[in-house]
Amino acid sequence: MKNEKMKEILDFFRNNKKKTCIGAGAGVAVIAVCVAVGITLGNGAKMTASNTGTQTQTETTTETAETETTLQMPLEENTVPEVTQLITEYYNAAAAGDMDTINSIVNTYDQETQIYLQKMSEHIEAYQNVVCYTKTGPVDGSYLVYAYYEIKFNDLETAVPGISPYLVYPREDGSLYIYEGDVEDSVNQYLEDISAQDDVIDLMNRVQVVFNEAVMQDDTLNNYLAQLKEDLQVEVGEALAEAETASEEETQPAEAATEAQTTVTKVEATDVVNVRSSDSEQAERLGKVAVGEVLKLLEKKENGWSKVEYNGKEGYIKSEYLKDVEETQEAQAESSASEAAQTAESSAATTSTSSDLPASGKIKIAQTINIRKACSETADKVGTAFPGETLEIVMQQADGWTRVKYNGETGYVKTEVLKVLK
Repeated sequence: MKNEKMKEILDFFRNNKKKTCIGAGAGVAVIAVCVAVGITLGNGAKMTASNTGTQTQTETTTETAETETTLQMPLEENTVPEVTQLITEYYNAAAAGDMDTINSIVNTYDQETQIYLQKMSEHIEAYQNVVCYTKTGPVDGSYLVYAYYEIKFNDLETAVPGISPYLVYPREDGSLYIYEGDVEDSVNQYLEDISAQDDVIDLMNRVQVVFNEAVMQDDTLNNYLAQLKEDLQVEVGEALAEAETASEEETQPAEAATEAQTTVTKVEATDVVNVRSSDSEQAERLGKVAVGEVLKLLEKKENGWSKVEYNGKEGYIKSEYLKDVEETQEAQAESSASEAAQTAESSAATTSTSSDLPASGKIKIAQTINIRKACSETADKVGTAFPGETLEIVMQQADGWTRVKYNGETGYVKTEVLKVLK
């Protein structure tokens, strides 16, 4: 029985990513009702390893002993004030649909998750009785948090219990944030070892029992949760479709302007700041830029990061450490020839266009792409592949999509966005 429960919890960790965990079964049977994006395990951009090279046998033995000691530490209830404050602030923001606050607490959420949280907030009055159970996390200063809470829905008198796991990391200034992203194998194994411990399983069991009793004794609650799941799927799907339509309209070529227009193509560093390989504080550090250094801006992302050109490559810097450098079209024209030549030279050295794609076989991609379950930009994602990762091309289709295999799963990518890393 315990092994079955451990498997449920591990599956919960892997699958608890965007949606409230309201499952099917006898009535509505779930591990917990949860709004949080929990710990992400598996694909995509990896956390930077803490060291490279070989270790001596002594170092390895010491590290193993320290890990075993950490794994034996029991769950602690509300013993880290900073963690309790962070998680409470997150739930207050989630209930209010305050995405600005959420995006300052979580390192990155995709568009679908942000839409989901906003739609979910419309049904929620408050999160009550938040309790944080913690264990030491996989890196220095980090925590593995199991947050218990009770959701008070607008249309229900009964508060619904839930529990969600979080990986909390320290920033460079010592403050804490919720890490949403992919982890390397050693961290993955650490999280699975923690989730298999008796005190974690017992905690999950207790919440499961309370939840089951609530839905079994209250048909109104049971029916409400089942309907809520269906309603959210429709609401989120419609909102995503509207957002993608709006995005496509915004990217349509504009009519040629007859007057000079002010555009932002460059940014200037306002502080000494790290340049990362992806939009995460845990990503590999490519280098640093000094105060006043000007960089070419490639993209401003909604999650608070800016993609820039750094030493001929793509890099990421927190937008708060950058300011816009504005140029008129006339000023841009003076330097466009030089920049275009440099860009073409750099691009030719590193990527090929989609027309150079092989008909089949494995390729390394040169830019981040979403892999969909079907040939539609609104279809669910199989995953997100990052520069340098390998995809297997199965077939290029006449409808502008390419069927690929990624981490053992079949999916579809718009052919026009597939760029090969040479």
